Amino acid sequence: MNQQRPEVPREEWRAFFDAMTRDYEGAAVTIEELHRTFGDLVEAERLPLAYLEYDPKDDQFSVGVGGREGRYPVVLRHAIDRPRAILAGVVGPGIERRFEIVDDEGNRTIITLYLVEAGEEAFA
Repeated sequence: MNQQRPEVPREEWRAFFDAMTRDYEGAAVTIEELHRTFGDLVEAERLPLAYLEYDPKDDQFSVGVGGREGRYPVVLRHAIDRPRAILAGVVGPGIERRFEIVDDEGNRTIITLYLVEAGEEAFA
């Protein structure tokens, strides 16, 4: 679908996001929604990543942020029902990974994971 962000095959979604959670847990993450009815929304900005997951039984992708230390004590969850495509890629300076999830109504959610500089912690 997109040369910069190739589509992840559906049969790999669960394992792919399990690996991303292991590799990027605690990294700063931004969640943006491009909704056909409600417009463009920033749902979370540079909060610590708790998890990325796909549940094939419920056909639902979800991302959790927060739940780390006293500064972010609660995990907030953003869910996308019936995703039809997931595009993933490595992008420019300061950004490690970006995922675009397209639901069955054509709405798009963009998940951006930010790099942490060497010797620096995302959330102290």
